[in-house]
Amino acid sequence: MDESTYEEINSILAKNGRPDLIAEMKSVKSQIVDEDYKPPIRARKDSLSDSEGSAEEENIDSFVDENGFHSLQ
Repeated sequence: MDESTYEEINSILAKNGRPDLIAEMKSVKSQIVDEDYKPPIRARKDSLSDSEGSAEEENIDSFVDENGFHSLQ
């Protein structure tokens, strides 16, 4: 988690009157905040649309056991 997300969570906890959870977050901050994380500048677009397929249709053999679980063969 990055620093801004951590601060936003603390702000929400403060607005909701949860000093106990704020103290807990501060005690584990070094474990949950990644100082090296840099959020991406822009999101990468998927090259395929939802209507386009990237693979051909294939048949998959499966079976259902006596307990009703589906398994691949």
